[in-house]
Amino acid sequence: MTGLRERLVGLPTVVVLVLTVAVAGLVGAAGGGTLALWRDVEQVTASMPAGVVVFGAGAPAPAGPLADYATGPDDTVEFRFGPGAAETLYTTGSVFIPIQVDALAQGHRGLRYTVSRQIAPGGVFADSVLRLVKVPRMADCRAGVVGEETTGSAPVTADYSTTTALTTEYWCLAAAFQPMKGTYDNQASVTAGVTTSSGAAAGTVSDQDGWSAQVRKTFVPANEGTHRVTFSFTTFRAGE
Repeated sequence: MTGLRERLVGLPTVVVLVLTVAVAGLVGAAGGGTLALWRDVEQVTASMPAGVVVFGAGAPAPAGPLADYATGPDDTVEFRFGPGAAETLYTTGSVFIPIQVDALAQGHRGLRYTVSRQIAPGGVFADSVLRLVKVPRMADCRAGVVGEETTGSAPVTADYSTTTALTTEYWCLAAAFQPMKGTYDNQASVTAGVTTSSGAAAGTVSDQDGWSAQVRKTFVPANEGTHRVTFSFTTFRAGE
């Protein structure tokens, strides 16, 4: 907080008061003072006062205590998953992973973000069909989830706001794994005849047999690498 105090020294008293109230209200709403927030302080005109920016992602939770929060304007946040989800995917053939995003931008700033996924090679997820879709509720991240893949969202408009309430959105990573590599079939038949020394055919004998097998893909979920869903955000003014 040393840098924050230094940047506050030159601000008018009224702006400092507005910022203090906003931060106190936000931390209180989050249920404690341990939440890591990026507090973006600006010395601006009265028509565009100082404000707060918050951006975070993680497993669904009450708004506020997610796993990863941005600490600056160029910071990205990540949701990570690996062996646990891989075990479910490998044994059941599918898995649905919900991800929560919290966002806030005060003043005359909106907030938009993009999302991308990075899948480590050589594991169950790398051999699966994946979809990353935005869903209305956490409960919608389940079998039969619908929606087209998209690469971003703009949860906060650039309309002036002093709210301390976080805007929450949900994403769903749906993965489908086909455990069978293929089927192998083999059929064989034989026909044999016996001919006497005089050239007469004494008879023929024939038989056939076959077998088939399904070839299963083999992975060790405990050795699955770490996969990431990365969220990158920017703030913007009206018209940008």
